[in-house]
Amino acid sequence: MISIENITININTNSSAPDDSLDKANHVIVRDELVNLLRIISEDQRFVGQTVVIPDECGQYGFSEGEFNLSNLLYFLADMLE
Repeated sequence: MISIENITININTNSSAPDDSLDKANHVIVRDELVNLLRIISEDQRFVGQTVVIPDECGQYGFSEGEFNLSNLLYFLADMLE
């Protein structure tokens, strides 16, 4: 089961978009930033050994029921978004 404590993630609203605004940024740039963030988080040593349980009800959203390694799941989601 996932148990995350004392973690802070700061997300700067500045983007690599020319006008530095996520609100006006190209959707591809925003997606790329999300992909990079998910990959960075997936490599955090605090998540080693952590798992997440996806219940039956999530099948309607395209997820399979089961217990999954959190780091692998985050990296997989980044790959899917890319």
